[in-house]
Amino acid sequence: MRLSSNESRLMGRTEGGFALVAVLLVLIGLSGLAAAGYLISGTDYQINQNHRASVKAFYVADAGLEHFLGRGRLPPDTVTYSHADGFAKVWTTPLVEVDDSASLFLVSSRGEHRAPEGGIALREVATVAMRKAVGFGVNAAITAAAGLQKNGIAGTVSGFDASSAGDCPVGGAEDVAGLAVREDGFAMSGGGGGKGKGKEDEDPVPPGFFGDPPIYDELEALELLYDTGVPWQQVLDGSFVEADYVVSEDGYPDFTTEIDPDQWPVIYADAADFQVNPTMSGRGALIVRGDLKIDGIFTWDGVLLVGGSLTSNGVERMDGALIAGLNLLLGEAVDQVDLGNGNWVYQYDACNVMNALKGLGWPVEEPGAWYEVL
Repeated sequence: MRLSSNESRLMGRTEGGFALVAVLLVLIGLSGLAAAGYLISGTDYQINQNHRASVKAFYVADAGLEHFLGRGRLPPDTVTYSHADGFAKVWTTPLVEVDDSASLFLVSSRGEHRAPEGGIALREVATVAMRKAVGFGVNAAITAAAGLQKNGIAGTVSGFDASSAGDCPVGGAEDVAGLAVREDGFAMSGGGGGKGKGKEDEDPVPPGFFGDPPIYDELEALELLYDTGVPWQQVLDGSFVEADYVVSEDGYPDFTTEIDPDQWPVIYADAADFQVNPTMSGRGALIVRGDLKIDGIFTWDGVLLVGGSLTSNGVERMDGALIAGLNLLLGEAVDQVDLGNGNWVYQYDACNVMNALKGLGWPVEEPGAWYEVL
């Protein structure tokens, strides 16, 4: 059957309309596929970016943990380390006192990475570390390797332990000498007896010296320092322990606002002459590279390690132990300790010494204790 011309034109227009609709449907489908592909691609990209940021935060956290353990800081403590990929906040939580010389701590590190595209990734890792007291000892309330000059009869130096077993595990266990000094290194002016060791067949004990014995002077200067075992060169170069505060860089800490009541910090004064005043009273381990001068009221609980000499004319009290003249180990000349006319007390305290020496000890990670906090 033949179609009329009108019918042929109508059918052509209908078929053209169907073709147009089909093309439009195909274009819509392709557009949808393209949009879906774009969304999927963008999602995959964002997932990859988030993963990269998370990985960087993880490595920042782990690096902060290793840095903290390597520095040997005194817990409890909090410190923030800057890294190329972010920041790590590290802090410690006391767990248990293992014995009188060791403690277990949980060391946590939270890494933060800020992605260039925006957003913050956080990862946290932790481990258990043991901190042990350092391996040097105290043989007197005052160890003056280069000698000691005492002026007048005022003042007290006692090696009888002021602490007891109820204060800490080592409290009251053993008394030490009041003064340990090199042979013929003790002199006294302005009254008092000789340099005796507190025995009947020796010279009488000078006023103000107590201990077991009150004065010990049977070793040469270097032997006396070797007997303490203080690794002075390693203390100074930082390979033994890194100080919590270096006075020339950080300033002297304020014990009323900066130091936790349970913290026994390590403070290093790298000066040829370092003078303390009443506002600097505190506790921990005070390490002085050169000479230490005390005028006015000053109190200290813990350990004083002095490379040079000590000159004291104030009203001070130390409960712990003092070792002076350590620069002799470096071959340097050192003046004798000069205890002036002040009303001073140097009292041995085993618990304070223990706390200060634990502050000097390095934290050591327990094997297999590392984990990620999820």
